[in-house]
Formats: sequence, structure tokens, C-alpha cells
Amino acid sequence: MVGFALHSAIGPRGEAGMPAGPADIMAGTPQGAPPRMPAQIMQQVQSYKAALAKNPDDLDANIGLGNLEFDSGQWENAIKYYSRALAIDPKNPDVRVDRAIAYHSSGQNDLAKTELLHVTKEDPRHKNAWLNLGVVARETGDRAGAARAWERFLELDPNGEHSATVRQELASLKSAG
Repeated sequence: MVGFALHSAIGPRGEAGMPAGPADIMAGTPQGAPPRMPAQIMQQVQSYKAALAKNPDDLDANIGLGNLEFDSGQWENAIKYYSRALAIDPKNPDVRVDRAIAYHSSGQNDLAKTELLHVTKEDPRHKNAWLNLGVVARETGDRAGAARAWERFLELDPNGEHSATVRQELASLKSAG
């Protein structure tokens, strides 16, 4: 099955919902050697950490570090920074979706579903929330919930990048049940 994981600040993830970011770049590290973080990423991390040292409530720095942790597959750290950002800006649907994806990626599907339902209630046109709600529902055995979420996604984005795959997933759900 295809998994989706959209990161609002970066864009679509790689194949099977896996991050396409610093972790991919560091994958070329020789076996047994510690991962080497590209200089540009290290500079971003240092800049964000310096900003947080001055002001722990720096929204951009919390989101930025959350995004970098997310891209590296460090789900718990990403959740920590996204949670800090949401404490500052609780109405940010993109950060809430990103945190939901991190929850899902770390096996915390109930929290992921709660986050995504919150976003769809507050912003019924947030297509990435509907897309990912379908993924979480499908992977937790809620085929009807997955179908509802994906049908809503297709209403919002009938010709988008993920629409063909969602149609395939819907067809698979319907043929299996």
C-alpha cells in the first residue's frame, strides 16, 4: 500500500511516505561512520538553536527545528518542537498536520487522528489533513473512514499530484470490501 506523508513546509515526502530530506543526504555516509550533516543544514540548526536560546517562544525557530527533525525521521523531537510551536500559535493547521504525521510515523495513531480531525473541523478545506486522515484511518483498519477522508480530499483536489494514487487506493478499498 502507498503511504502519504505531506510536510507543509517542505512539500511531498518521498516514496512510501518516508522523508526526503537531510536523512537522505546523510544516507551516503560510510558504514560505521557517524552521519555527516551537510554544512547548510548544520548552519540552520545552529541558527534556530541560537534563536531559541534568546527566545524559547520563537515560532519560526520551533517550526524550523521541527521540520529538520521531521526530515531526519526523528519523530519524537519533531513532535516536541511542533508542540512548542502550537503552544505559541495553536491555530496553525500546517504545523498541526506535520505533528500528526510525526505522531503517525512514531506509531501514535490515536494522537495523529485527533490532530487531523481537529484540523478538518477548524479548516474543512485543508486537503493535506484529509489526505493524511485517510492514511491513518486505512492503517488502523477504518476502511470507511479512509474512504470518507479520501473522497473529501478528491473533492478539494481532484487533479492534484496525489489524486490518481488516492483514486487507486479508493478502488482498492472498495474492491476489498
